[in-house]
Amino acid sequence: MPPSKTRYVTACQQLLALGLVLAALTPAASVISLDVVREEPSRGASAGHPAASLSAYTKAQAKESVLPAAPVDPDVTEVALTAAPAAAGHKTSSLVPGRVTANARSKPGMLPGSTQVTSVPEPVTGYGAIGVTWEHGVQMTEQTLSFQLRTRTGDTWTDWSLLPYDADHAPDPNSAEGRHSRPGTEPVIVGDVDQVQIRALSKSGVVPADMKLAVIDPGTPTRTVTERGALDTNTMDGSTGDPASLVEAEALADDTLVDTTSGTTSSDGAISMSAATYTPKPVIYSRAQWGADESMRDKSSLHYYEVHAGFVHHTVNANDYTRNEVPGIIRSIYAYHTQSKGWSDIGYNFVVDRFGRIWEARYGGIDRPVVGAHTLGYNDYSFAMSAIGNYDIKQPSEAMVQAYGALFAWKLSLHGVNAASTKQWVGSKYFQAINGHRDAGQTACPGRYLYARIPDIRKLAAEAQRGWAGRQLESNLASTVNPDLIVRRASDGQAFILPTGGMTGFAPAATVPVEVAAGDTVTPTGDITGDGEGDLLVQAADGTSRVLPGDGKGGFGAAIKPGTAFQGRDLVTAVGDVNGDGRNDLVARRTSDGALNTYLGSGQGGFLRRYVGTGFAGYDKLAATGDVNGDGFGDLLARDRTGKLWLYAGTGTKAFAAAVPLAGSWGKYDTITGYGDYNADGLGDLLVRAAGEPAYVLPSHGDGTFGHALGPVNRAMGPDSLAGADLTAGPTPDLLTRTGNTLAILPNNGTFDLGPAIPTGIDVSSANRLLNAGDWDRDGFGDIITRNATTGVLYLRRGDGTGHFGKAIQIGTGFGQVGLLAAVGDMTGDGYPDLMGQPAGHDIRIYPGNGLAGLKMSYVAHGAIDAGTQIPVGRWDGDGAPDSLFRKGSRLTLYPGNGPGGLTSPKTVGLDLTPYDWFIGISDESLTGHPDVLAREKATGYLWLFQGTESGFAKRRFMGEGMQAYDLAG
Repeated sequence: MPPSKTRYVTACQQLLALGLVLAALTPAASVISLDVVREEPSRGASAGHPAASLSAYTKAQAKESVLPAAPVDPDVTEVALTAAPAAAGHKTSSLVPGRVTANARSKPGMLPGSTQVTSVPEPVTGYGAIGVTWEHGVQMTEQTLSFQLRTRTGDTWTDWSLLPYDADHAPDPNSAEGRHSRPGTEPVIVGDVDQVQIRALSKSGVVPADMKLAVIDPGTPTRTVTERGALDTNTMDGSTGDPASLVEAEALADDTLVDTTSGTTSSDGAISMSAATYTPKPVIYSRAQWGADESMRDKSSLHYYEVHAGFVHHTVNANDYTRNEVPGIIRSIYAYHTQSKGWSDIGYNFVVDRFGRIWEARYGGIDRPVVGAHTLGYNDYSFAMSAIGNYDIKQPSEAMVQAYGALFAWKLSLHGVNAASTKQWVGSKYFQAINGHRDAGQTACPGRYLYARIPDIRKLAAEAQRGWAGRQLESNLASTVNPDLIVRRASDGQAFILPTGGMTGFAPAATVPVEVAAGDTVTPTGDITGDGEGDLLVQAADGTSRVLPGDGKGGFGAAIKPGTAFQGRDLVTAVGDVNGDGRNDLVARRTSDGALNTYLGSGQGGFLRRYVGTGFAGYDKLAATGDVNGDGFGDLLARDRTGKLWLYAGTGTKAFAAAVPLAGSWGKYDTITGYGDYNADGLGDLLVRAAGEPAYVLPSHGDGTFGHALGPVNRAMGPDSLAGADLTAGPTPDLLTRTGNTLAILPNNGTFDLGPAIPTGIDVSSANRLLNAGDWDRDGFGDIITRNATTGVLYLRRGDGTGHFGKAIQIGTGFGQVGLLAAVGDMTGDGYPDLMGQPAGHDIRIYPGNGLAGLKMSYVAHGAIDAGTQIPVGRWDGDGAPDSLFRKGSRLTLYPGNGPGGLTSPKTVGLDLTPYDWFIGISDESLTGHPDVLAREKATGYLWLFQGTESGFAKRRFMGEGMQAYDLAG
């Protein structure tokens, strides 16, 4: 298929996809992941329906355009108007009064002391353009030097009209192109005329040296094609001319695909990662489609930096051009900027015509942060699109305004910028995300009429943006939406998933409408009434008791089964099923002699009291949480007054085995309670609290011992007393709190810190890298990538959302010497996760993901970084672009991401990494907006969570133990 036909098909597909996405934007606007400030509907913008708001632009893209089929060479004729200064002792700031050449004449100007220089008439060929430039380094202002032009067609000259000069349309002076560029007027299209003449008026009487008139013929295509905009906005290397680099040729990103059919999906098609949204891509005409001759630009000057905002410009040309004349107009601007002004390329990143067509202008990749020459002082931190025409005298079309909205929505989203943002740091000051050129300098650009439409452009762009949920690092592979680790067991090379569950926590307290007196004792328990819901036992000061049946929602019914069975007893404690009859039981201590009784539940709110034995007088607390020692029977814990905790193992009868002391210091706690499994590992845990401090969960090991504390549970810090029981929906225990005579329930969120390891059944003993790749193929489930230690081949294994994975699919070769290899989330903004790495001896590169098709062509993201580990952390610094941390020894450095541009200037992060040998970036554990990091402590094998904040990391939080068993993680 010829290139023009290929581009035609691609354009049709893009246009169809854009239309479908835009049609769906009304409901999607409610799920934008940032707080987007909405402006009130203004002139030209449809209220509340983005698809309708972009209807004129969308309609314009359906039309075909007549375009050159090959590069077209413009012809630039330059005529010297003033002499160049003598080389000897010359300074670039020289001004030469009255030294005009034979191509011009000088006479006193219209003002006293002024000088007027007028060119001789010059012929114009083709649909011509003209401009005037002068010596590099000479600073003139529009107030001291002005220009006029007139044209002749046949025997008739037009009146003199303004030839605009805007000193702020320029590269930054300290840039490579700024150090040799020539100041000059704007290029003005004069059209099909016979001759042109210009005159310059200097109010000071001094005109700059080496002043030249440039007359540009944009050239005529030898052959044309008729097609729509066909630029593939998925290309990440600006692939409109330059070949792949030498590094690419060495097979660092071989995109060979072996098998596209393996892997599994869920039977019901559930999409657990459906939040991978991204802003729709606009239709853009490529440089090739306007006939760019790539040899005219200075390839060595191409460079990238950052995009924090966008600027609206206009070219100050005539407004009556036709559709077919636009490619020639762009070529004229290109030739004037590169050949006459000495810039490295056309100054703008994009241009848009009055018909609503967007054109790629400056080379380097439309989706990358290419530094242009458009907004003096702010080029490194922004991009610009210029409207072809003079919008100080003409209203912009609706299609043009909407094209600005579509382009700015997409381009800003790539670089993590909210189109509605009113505060973006752009080099040296704050701007809005979308601005007119006049907001940054003393200029009329982009003309009063286009500038008046910028509020509409902001609104359109904000409505079209879809947020950055898909730009976040994805780390969930099984069990929950929270991040997980893929690890390798050192003993046999088997892969396991270590799931996290959002951290142990409780919802805000809900008051229980139960009246209790000051002397009452309230004990929550499992179901003792036979309805399957947790209940309360309330014991009055006189020893009488009543059972309040729970409703499973935190409420309780009227009291039943009043009685005196608990008279003379204290330390009433729910212990679960002691005797194995399937019903919940309690224990209590007789205050007269310290004897223990079991209260075997009838299942209907009543109890059968049985004597256990004496010897409990020395205890001040009893607690139970099911089977602690792993023998299958419910156990009892008792703390003596010296602070020692004792285990009374259950026997399956009313009795308990002899007490066994447990290790640890337990005297500091005012609360020791169960009852149930707080960390989702199937074992009963304890919740403890010291006076005036938050509560913590002590996870059971299942062998009669307890592990490192999990928490804190801050909501449990205030109440007078706490007791655990399942009182609401869900299998995890809630907390009943009491403050004075008020009862409340802290419902368990059902979250946990680190769950039990999930075996994947995959042997990864041959791998030297495990990557949690996120949803690589966009089927809704997290996937993993492994690298073979011997061959350097990358393999994708597609997940099914349960911790199991399909067979290996080869997606890349030649990665054996790629260091700092990491899965970095969607850096490119196309909806697919990507990889990043550093080939030995080369720069950091982005390897864009392409789903089951493997990888696209890679490109440089940053210069070489001397580090031992790359730690991708998603959108860590708060914008919409994924970031990365790099570790060298004990130091940690943040390299903020800039979307497709990769990484930008580093910032030191104040965290001592000496104790840790793993430091792994994950998605947001608490699902509140900041990605986090998991670290393994070398000395203990403990896993710690470092939660990301606006300014760094919060205090570390313990997640789990036993990590010494694994030798590879990702």
